[in-house]
Amino acid sequence: MKDIPDRVFVQKVISGDTEAFGELVLRYQKRIYELAYRFARHPEEAYDLSQEIFLKAFNALERFRGSSGFYTWLYKIAQNTCIDYTRRKSTWVELPFINDFPSDDSWLHPSTAYSSTTKFLENQELNNEINSAIDQLSPRQKQVFILRHYEGLALRDIADVLDLKVGSVKAHLFNAIRKLRARLTPYVQ
Repeated sequence: MKDIPDRVFVQKVISGDTEAFGELVLRYQKRIYELAYRFARHPEEAYDLSQEIFLKAFNALERFRGSSGFYTWLYKIAQNTCIDYTRRKSTWVELPFINDFPSDDSWLHPSTAYSSTTKFLENQELNNEINSAIDQLSPRQKQVFILRHYEGLALRDIADVLDLKVGSVKAHLFNAIRKLRARLTPYVQ
């Protein structure tokens, strides 16, 4: 079933085969849950948020134009739903700590595993500073940065999700990285 393009399942759902939507959910539930968890920080809330995202997508599927990929369209719904959630909850996600802080851009990708409790505690200050620095970005810079460096979306997909030109995405990303590097450099000296 993985070889069948998303658009085939979309057409089946639009034609009345609502069971076909289950395949789309299976394909993307992990990625959507990870995004929801980044905003919610609690498994149950992330699960509920994921369900809300898929329900919105199901209800809006007839309006899917196909000008972008299904996942890009779904991700846009997910991003907007998560932003609404953030506004309702007035919280932001705590990012995992960074193991090392090299001079290249590899520091933008947090480690998913802690080498030890001691190492984790030693890096808690850096973790707090990273969160604080990301929170200081403009809303658009924060969105672009997270979509690129935590969700791994291509610049073109980010542009589609946020209704921006690719050049604008590049500018927001450049400015976000410049601000983060300036703010976080003292912590890696």
